[in-house]
Amino acid sequence: MIPTLIVLTLLALGVGIVAFATRRPATRENIVIDQDTAWNYPVTPANAVPVEADPFANAPAPTPPVTVEPAPADAIPAERPS
Repeated sequence: MIPTLIVLTLLALGVGIVAFATRRPATRENIVIDQDTAWNYPVTPANAVPVEADPFANAPAPTPPVTVEPAPADAIPAERPS
């Protein structure tokens, strides 16, 4: 009998907590809407350094690398000392 009363008491307590937490939704007067959300502001840090022009923009293009022809397939590879 006592375990049944304990279970019923805990069940009633749980129902009371849920009813208290959900009894009234917030009204329009209680909701504060912040209009200044900055959703479209540019994303830059406050201490950002201004961007300077690229000093290498007018530099000549790099020379292409030197390519070496591969050795012919019938050449004997040099022996390496072991």
